Amino acid sequence: MAKLALPAPRGERLSLLAARLAATLVIAIGALILAAWRFPALGLAEMFPDLMKTTPTGAVGFIAAGVALFWFTFRGLRLLARLVAFALVAVGLVILLSQDMLGFDLGIEQALIPPDATPAEQAARLAPGITGSLILFGLALLYAKRGSVLFAFSQILAIFLLAQVLVVLAGYAYGVATDSYPFPFTSMPIYAASAAFLLALGLLAASPEYGIAAAIIEQSPAGEMLRRLLPGIVVLPLVIGWFAHKAQAGNYFDSPGTLAIFAVVSILVLAVFAWTTIGAVRRADRDRNAALMELRGQREWLSTTLGSIGDGVIATDPNGSVLLLNKIAEELTGWDGAEARGRPIWEVFRVIDEETRKPVDDPALKALRERAVTRLESGALLVTRDDHELPVEHSGAPIVGFDGSLAGAVLIFRDVTERRRTAQRQSMLVGELNHRVKNALAIVQSLVQASLRQASSKPAQAMAQTLAERLQALHRAHDLLLESQWSGASLKAMVEREMDPYRREGGPIVTIKGSDVLLPPQCTSILAMTLHELATNAVKYGALSHNNGQLWIAWKTARGGNRLLLTWEERGATVAPGRRNNGFGMQLIDKGIRHNLGGETKVDFRPHGLYVELNVPLVPSKEPRAKPQARATATV
Repeated sequence: MAKLALPAPRGERLSLLAARLAATLVIAIGALILAAWRFPALGLAEMFPDLMKTTPTGAVGFIAAGVALFWFTFRGLRLLARLVAFALVAVGLVILLSQDMLGFDLGIEQALIPPDATPAEQAARLAPGITGSLILFGLALLYAKRGSVLFAFSQILAIFLLAQVLVVLAGYAYGVATDSYPFPFTSMPIYAASAAFLLALGLLAASPEYGIAAAIIEQSPAGEMLRRLLPGIVVLPLVIGWFAHKAQAGNYFDSPGTLAIFAVVSILVLAVFAWTTIGAVRRADRDRNAALMELRGQREWLSTTLGSIGDGVIATDPNGSVLLLNKIAEELTGWDGAEARGRPIWEVFRVIDEETRKPVDDPALKALRERAVTRLESGALLVTRDDHELPVEHSGAPIVGFDGSLAGAVLIFRDVTERRRTAQRQSMLVGELNHRVKNALAIVQSLVQASLRQASSKPAQAMAQTLAERLQALHRAHDLLLESQWSGASLKAMVEREMDPYRREGGPIVTIKGSDVLLPPQCTSILAMTLHELATNAVKYGALSHNNGQLWIAWKTARGGNRLLLTWEERGATVAPGRRNNGFGMQLIDKGIRHNLGGETKVDFRPHGLYVELNVPLVPSKEPRAKPQARATATV
C-alpha cells in the first residue's frame, strides 16, 4: 500500500513558498530584460541602465529556469521541470562550445534582437557567466531529489553556483570590473547575477526535506543555532569588506592595513554573534532537559494508562507505521509490540467486513487522510496473526502536533464477542417473554370473548366488550415494545394506531402534531391505556361521536427531553352530564400517570369539549411519589 500524502509541516511549507517566490522574481527579471529589448518605446533601458547588458537569449534562459524552479516545487510537475532543465543544459553547452570556445555564431541572438536595434546592440552576445550559471542550475535541478548521492551532488552544484554569483555581486559592491579578473570572477551583468543568485537560493529551498534547507528549518537547538549564525556568516563579512574597501579607496589605510582591520573586525563581530548564539543554545538546552524530564514522566504515565485501558490501542506515525501497542492490543491481534513496531498498520490490524468479507478501510489511515476522528464502527472482523477472527468495534483519531502537523494516529478497538453473546441471550429471553405475554393476552382475550358470547344482559355484554377493547390496546402497546426489542415505543406510532379506526373520509377531523418521542417501557402501557380510554369516551360522548367533531392531539418534550407534555383537546362536542362521575378512565389517569409514573394531569371540561393535559417524566424520578388522593372528577 502506498504511503499517504500528508500535509507538510509549517517549516517545509514556508521553504517551498520561498522557492516559489524566488522563481517568480527570476521570471519577472527575465521578462523585464526581454521587454526592454523587444519594446524600446517603454523606456525600460533608461529606467534600469544595466538592464540591456543581458541579451534576449539570457532573458529567455532565465524565464525558462524560473518556470522550471516553480514547477519543481510541485510533485506532479517535476517531470516537466526536469525536461526544461535538460533543455537548459543542452542549449547552454551548445552555445558555450560553439560561440565561446570555437567562435562560431549560431545566430540565436539575431533571431531575438529587433531589426531596428543599433549596431552595438546587434553585436551583443550572451555572457559566458550567464551560460555557465544556467548550465549549473539545470544540472542541479536534474539531480535534485534523485537519491542520496545524486541529491548531494545537486546541493554541491547549487552551493557552487551561489558562491560564484556571490563573488560577482561582491565585485559589483566593491567596484570591481568582474570581466577583468580571472576565475572566480566572471563576466555577468548585475541583473543576470541577481537572477542566478535567486535561482540558487530557490533550488536549495525547494528541497526542505533534506540538505541545507532541512538543517535551517529544523526545530532543534542545532537548527536554531544555524539560523542565528547564518546572517553573521553570510552578510556581515560582505558589509565589513565593503567598509574596508571604502576606507582603502579614501586613502585612510593602505591594502595591508585594510586587510588587518577587516580580519579583526570580522573576528569581533563573529565572536559577538557566537556568544549570543551560545546563550540561546544554553537556554534551549535547559528547556530541552526540562522537556525530557517531563516527557519521561509523561511516557511512564502513558505506559501505565495504556496498560490500564480495557480496549486495544495502537499508535502509528504519519505514514501509518506502528509505533506502539498496549497489552490488550497485543492479545487481540496476536502481535508482540516489538515485532509489530515499524510494520504497516494494515498488516498488524487486519479487518474485514463481516458480511462481504472484503477488507475494511483502516480507521487509523482514514483518520490520517481526513484529519478527523472516525466514528465508532461495528460489523467488522479482526483477523489475528494466527488467522482467527474476532468481531470488533473500532475508531481512529489523528494526533496533531503543536505546529499543526500530523504526528500520527491512534486506533482504539475492542472485542465484542462476549457482548454479542449477551445480546443473543437477551434477545432469546425477550423473545421468550414476548411469547409468554402474547399467550397470556390471547388466553385472557379468549376468556373475555367467551364471556361476551355467554353474557345475557346488556350491562354484562358492554363490560365484556369494553374489557376486550382494553386488552386490544394493551396488545398494540406490547407490539410496539416488541418491534423495538423492549427498548421503548414510538409515541407517534402509538397515537396513530389508536386513532386510525376513527380517521375516515367525511368523519371527524383528527389532527396529530408532534415530533416522534421514544417512550420508555414503563410509560408505554399506561399511556396506551390512557389514549384508548380518551378515544373510547370521545367516541361515546365527545368529538368522535359525530362527523363534525374535531380532535387535536399534540405533544412536545421539555427539560432537555426528560419530560413529555401531551395535550388532548376536543371541539364541536357538548360534554354530557353522564361524563361527570369518577369513572375508570379518570382513575387510570390519576393512578397511572400520577402514582405509577410520577406525572401531572389536568382535566378541564370546557364548553366546546374536553381538554386534557399530561406532564409525564420520561426518566424515572428519584424522589418519592405522593400517594394518590381522592378527587371529585368526571368520567373520561
